[in-house]
Amino acid sequence: MILRIKNLHKTFGDQVVLQDIALTIKQGECHGLIGKNGSGKSTLINIIVNLLPPDGGTIELFGKKWHDHPQAIKKKIGVLPEINPVIDEFSVQDYLEYVGLIYGMNQELIQSRTEYLINYFFEDVPSPSKSIGQYSKGMKLKTGICAALIHKPKFLILDEPFDGLDVFSSKNLAAFLNDYRAKGNTVLVSSHDLLYMDKIASHIDLIKGAELLHLAKEDVQNNGKSFEDEISDRLGYKPKELGEF
Repeated sequence: MILRIKNLHKTFGDQVVLQDIALTIKQGECHGLIGKNGSGKSTLINIIVNLLPPDGGTIELFGKKWHDHPQAIKKKIGVLPEINPVIDEFSVQDYLEYVGLIYGMNQELIQSRTEYLINYFFEDVPSPSKSIGQYSKGMKLKTGICAALIHKPKFLILDEPFDGLDVFSSKNLAAFLNDYRAKGNTVLVSSHDLLYMDKIASHIDLIKGAELLHLAKEDVQNNGKSFEDEISDRLGYKPKELGEF
């Protein structure tokens, strides 16, 4: 078992954000986490990766709890959080080397992984003399994705990885995630991009009203509706009256 969550809840003041959340993710699965803006997706991810404490419930990663085995868990997960933690003053290459060193990788492995990731995710190799802060949102996002992957984690967790990518980069990322999962790794992705969630997710988890609803992918695909319409219906979408503008 990669991830097991039981009875998790989180409140901010009087607002209940997550209530009695239960989630199990097994090896080789890709879970797509979907919900409206402010529904608690990033909160749930931040709790899973130990950036935010829950108010109750239990979380186990690889059968271990954060407070007992923090270093062992960190080595097995790769994270792109809601706030991309890239360091603007570094070049892309220097930042990936820095992250690799944090994970205890040797220079030869860092260099080969950095070369592969940059060649795959970037259309043009970033200049070693150009700082990350000089790049666009999409370029920074790709750097954050590469950093999450540099140590080849068993469990990859990405919060809104398609938000800011161009169409080519989005296609490349989707293809990479499908291949990564096919090799026995596990993925959790939060995104509003239903086109790519349909392409990559083996399981769908919807946050609605502070609760988590689980959908089997085959149920979404076999009911005659488009993926977008099924997800919208499950989340309770109702078209707005346009009226006069």
